[in-house]
Amino acid sequence: MRARWFAPFCQRLDLVPGETDTGPCYAMASAASGWVRIFFEYERGMCSFAVGAVQDARPLCGVEEIAGRFPRVRLMAEGAQRLSLEEQQQFLESRWGDLQVIFSPEHLAETRQWQKAANAASTAQFSKKI
Repeated sequence: MRARWFAPFCQRLDLVPGETDTGPCYAMASAASGWVRIFFEYERGMCSFAVGAVQDARPLCGVEEIAGRFPRVRLMAEGAQRLSLEEQQQFLESRWGDLQVIFSPEHLAETRQWQKAANAASTAQFSKKI
């Protein structure tokens, strides 16, 4: 999956390969350019892209989450946005300039605060359903 999805993506955006983390039924590769690090995660047959600041060893959030800050591609009935791997790649490529700004030193603290608030809101939403 890495060779099919991540390697060509890295070539198109001229990303510099980073660390790779592997374990039983799990792998994560990363590559970066500018202020942004892209992560490609594989866990038990499921693959997804995630994004973070260039200096981070772990992603800040998944592409579907950061995509929520932009006009939606589509919404599922429950209000969530689900993107295929191809759509995740397209989002990253089309919003590369925006992501550079979002993860720049001038905006990184704001981006981290947004993600923390988004996590709290998500947790609160699920807590209400129980």
